Amino acid sequence: MKKLKFLTFCLFFLFNINVSFAELTKTQETVVRPGSETYVDLGGATETRDALERPTGGTFNHDGTLVFFTNNRVSHTDSVTVMRVTTPYDLRTISKIFEGGDPIKDIAGSTTAIDQRTIDIDFNNDGTKLFLTAQSGKVFPFDLKIPYSFAFGSGMSFTTGSEVDLGGLGELEFNNDGTKMYFIDGAENPTVDEYNLTTAFDISTRSLINSTTLSADIGDSTSGAVVGFAFNDTGTGMHVLLQDLSNFNDTIFQYRLTVAFDTSTAVFVGKADLDSGLKLGTFKNESGVNVSHILSGLIFDATGSRMYITNDGGQDHAHQISLPCRFGVAVCMADTASNIVSNVEFAKKNIHYNNSTLFKRFEWIKRNRDNEDLNSFNINLKSYNPILASLTNKLQASLDNNSSKIKSSTWSFWSTGDVSMGRQDATITDKPKKIHTSGLTFGADKKLGDDKFAGFALRYAQNDSSVINTNQSSDMESLTLNFYGTIPKNETNYVNMILGYSLLRIDQKYLGKKTGNRNGHQLFTSANFRSKNKSGRFNFSPSGKFSYGITKLSDYTDFISSVTTGLNDQHDNKTIKNGNLAFGFLFDMDSFKFPDSTVTPNGGFEFVWDVSPETRFTYDNGQSNTLVDAYSTKNIKGNLGFEVIFTNDSTLSLNYERFQHLDLHRSGKTETFIVKIGKIIEGDSEFAFNYNPVNAHESSLSYSKNINGFDFSINHNQIFENSLKYDTNVEVSSTF
Repeated sequence: MKKLKFLTFCLFFLFNINVSFAELTKTQETVVRPGSETYVDLGGATETRDALERPTGGTFNHDGTLVFFTNNRVSHTDSVTVMRVTTPYDLRTISKIFEGGDPIKDIAGSTTAIDQRTIDIDFNNDGTKLFLTAQSGKVFPFDLKIPYSFAFGSGMSFTTGSEVDLGGLGELEFNNDGTKMYFIDGAENPTVDEYNLTTAFDISTRSLINSTTLSADIGDSTSGAVVGFAFNDTGTGMHVLLQDLSNFNDTIFQYRLTVAFDTSTAVFVGKADLDSGLKLGTFKNESGVNVSHILSGLIFDATGSRMYITNDGGQDHAHQISLPCRFGVAVCMADTASNIVSNVEFAKKNIHYNNSTLFKRFEWIKRNRDNEDLNSFNINLKSYNPILASLTNKLQASLDNNSSKIKSSTWSFWSTGDVSMGRQDATITDKPKKIHTSGLTFGADKKLGDDKFAGFALRYAQNDSSVINTNQSSDMESLTLNFYGTIPKNETNYVNMILGYSLLRIDQKYLGKKTGNRNGHQLFTSANFRSKNKSGRFNFSPSGKFSYGITKLSDYTDFISSVTTGLNDQHDNKTIKNGNLAFGFLFDMDSFKFPDSTVTPNGGFEFVWDVSPETRFTYDNGQSNTLVDAYSTKNIKGNLGFEVIFTNDSTLSLNYERFQHLDLHRSGKTETFIVKIGKIIEGDSEFAFNYNPVNAHESSLSYSKNINGFDFSINHNQIFENSLKYDTNVEVSSTF
């Protein structure tokens, strides 16, 4: 017969990284040229014309169901066109032109042709303010009574003299809260001017704080101009579109901003040649004749998964282009805040799920504590010191003499599988996420003395945190060894305690590819106090709980950008401290008895106060940065379920748990479904501890148990001298 080892878990992790973002593949989904439509414009005139006639800039409304294009028409009429989009942000589903007009002429009353040639369009966050930039370099602000509406009689208004002249052929942008305005002069020596706005979206309160010249990266635009300018959604990325009229070699230049929306911190990271990459060079008109393009504007959707480029010549097209990663035109860039938040959440949730599983085990122990037996111990203490050797020999002899009194132990072996799914809403620093956790726990415990219990449990878990509407995710694997026990104070009051140690591996991913990884380890402890009260069949247990953990994560580099190391995110090692206090109650009912089983309903409710809600991270991507992320201080947790105990000593329990954040800063919830099975098994067990103080203080700890023909063993070896070295192995084997 051969001994076949069929499952081995090793408490160490091997790390590797394989990055291949050498060139990003962009896919042109469509070239849009909507046909003629008839509508009533702002001036009350009925217009019938093509939607795109020399299109320049563009934008979407807040949900992507409306798209706006500015039109640089020779006739200087209807400079803005509004179209409905059936599928948000997908120009392939444009239904019709339904509104349009020339606000600069019809509302502001300007009769100057160069003012009426519109270059760019923007709105405030709720669509009640409109901004149009003209070829003259002026910016015209309008108030909209109906958000995003250009309809005749909609109440659009203009304050005489409110326009500002910023000079040059300009592209306009704002930061997310409207406290900053940006204007790029796209002529020779293109420059981005950055303004502070004392009042959000009020351009009259501007003050120039920075001018960043781009010619060092772009070159002098003697054969063209910068005609497109856009930030990513967090202000950590900036894109500039260069129109090359001589060589038809239009290019998008991509920058990283090491400080969000601070253009003085812009670092050039790469460029994308649109003509060779997307082959935008020529198009066939309706007569089949090739016509050249003149690119004129740059837009992104809300998630950065699509890019749109307007064509101010030839057949007046709008190009819709799918990107391989968020705002990744030339290179992909990490969403640093989302990565950092995921790391912290992983550390907190690993402690939470281990505690949740074991505290439910404590409640099972309280209901099933009438089996008791002793374990068989084998202790081997080696020493070459005569005095110590004599003492250890006497101890060993004493144990041997009492071996006849030791019976085979009665252990309760159990296992738990848990699956958790949830969503975490966006915060000031973080994007919304979908969270998925699955875990498997094996444990064993026994009664010690009068109503005292102790045991250990091993939990393996996989965690996934995916940023919604992006291709970015973080994965964590954890392996945790828990030691736990319950100590009664009296018949109704008792204390439960947990001590756990985890090994962690975290992978950062983009498009399913690993871009960076870090390892870590975690030590945590938890304790709770229960006071059990009985009223009829109902058992009510007020409780208080304290939990605290320390997580140490290694430094790592996120290679998502695929460019030089200095432009990748380099994260320092980090120590995360997590703690919380919880107060609430548990309940269960006296069992309902059936012929082959008993059923016990149970549940609980807790208020959880996070005592360490703030975490600071430092990282470097060309400039040292610090990110502070705060977490919900106030939370509630509730669970409801039942347990079935069968006559063959097997158990089955189902439990639903919900963890809800209450703070406005971080709203969200996590829902968990737990399935647990267990069985009381009697059999031989062996526990061994070996210690050699002479040989580098080497020690080993092992436990083995035969379960239905399978050998279950845990082996830990450790050397304490000079540097701490250890390895742990958990193994299940069987003989066939």
